[in-house]
Amino acid sequence: MRRARPVPVLALMLGLSLGAPYVVTAQTTAWQATPASVLKNALRNVVAAQDKYRSSHPTFAGSLESLQVQAGPDVKLQITGVSPSGWRAKASHRARPGRSCVVFVGQLSGLELPKTDGDGEMAGEERVPLCDRME
Repeated sequence: MRRARPVPVLALMLGLSLGAPYVVTAQTTAWQATPASVLKNALRNVVAAQDKYRSSHPTFAGSLESLQVQAGPDVKLQITGVSPSGWRAKASHRARPGRSCVVFVGQLSGLELPKTDGDGEMAGEERVPLCDRME
């Protein structure tokens, strides 16, 4: 007569301590870009392009053409100021007239930090896009 084999308790305890597998269900709702997220991304691309440009030039670029940045048909990008030690830019979206996002890097002698068009918020943190409320 054969004896029943005991379940290896150690393996069972180890499996439980590692966590049981679970099923993750996908949401049927797809992520959709908002005008603010599109503008922030466009300005982050300008920051990256300016960094790249500056690494091979003695100054920052004064135009988007020099940076080879394109934002798409609904977005208007502008470099609004350039100095030897800094620059600032603004982005607006066709779907949100009168609203904008701004960003700056470094110092712009004689110029204040950029402000958004709608709320008049002044950018406070270098390299971080700041946007108007766009409800």
